[in-house]
Amino acid sequence: MKVGPLSRLDDIVELLRTFDGITRKFVLPSIIDKVRHGSFGGDTPHSMGEDSAAISTDSDDVVLLTTDAIVEDLCLNHSRAAGFNVILANVMDIYAAGGTPTSFAVAVSYSDPLIGEAMMEGLVDGSRTFRIPIVRGHTNPKSSSTYIVGSATGTVHKENLLTAGGAETGDSLIMLFDTVGKRGTSYSLGWDSVTGRSSEDVALRLSVMNDIAKTHLVNASKDVSVAGVIGTAVMMLEYSGKGGVLSIDALDLSRPESIPLEDWLRMFISLGFLLSVPSEAVSKITDLAEKHSLTAVPIGAVTDTQTVVLRLGEESRLLFDFSEGPVLTPKN
Repeated sequence: MKVGPLSRLDDIVELLRTFDGITRKFVLPSIIDKVRHGSFGGDTPHSMGEDSAAISTDSDDVVLLTTDAIVEDLCLNHSRAAGFNVILANVMDIYAAGGTPTSFAVAVSYSDPLIGEAMMEGLVDGSRTFRIPIVRGHTNPKSSSTYIVGSATGTVHKENLLTAGGAETGDSLIMLFDTVGKRGTSYSLGWDSVTGRSSEDVALRLSVMNDIAKTHLVNASKDVSVAGVIGTAVMMLEYSGKGGVLSIDALDLSRPESIPLEDWLRMFISLGFLLSVPSEAVSKITDLAEKHSLTAVPIGAVTDTQTVVLRLGEESRLLFDFSEGPVLTPKN
């Protein structure tokens, strides 16, 4: 490890450790622990820690269930985008598990009728874009707070279910994303590959996860969330009981020219996924990504450690050490 003046890698580590998209999740271990041990059936497999809970049925399919909320600032200042993005966030969780979305329910709270109408317009637009019916809802039009919370269901054949916690030592960490896009207008740390796209084009890209799930080649899967690709990788590795080395150089080469590296490391990627893939399967995943108009970029490797290390050039720095205690998503 380097001793002396701070390097760019030191700055990146500090940037990520203080990034709100990651730090807001520091509360998760205590919440997950309480639910797992205190609620009825809280130790159910494929639940807390997964992007989508998987619920067994009497058929060969499992039902996927997920939920997500949009922060109040976005609801107030970009109301239509809030409605659209609550569907986007939930749908991404369903696809990350290898599933197909089947239904959506929403709770909306507001006091300004114009805000409420704009959120509803965004919901309808999102429903059509991602081909998911809105089947249930709750509305409070005289609330002192403004928010929107959504839940989605989906289905996947039980043999094709993808988990967020199956990464294996030696796996390559692969980021799938659409290189065609732009910085989000409602969220500056968002890479928007959806606006202006037809429903057919969006479906083509997202269905890559259905095809990948059928190959049984992927050990773990998550969508790239507001924690950014680094934060998403940390959650996957911790939930898998593993560590990893992440290449800042690879992420730098993958970034759109218009986006600075420090922003790209923290970006929510609207059609982005992170996969943990055995090295011998990487080329197959790359080919599938190309067929769905996406790019597959190796950004790191899974290690048999309890640490997440960032590497830039010849330098490396510790980002998180799970042996010191849970960070984001402890293993069940």
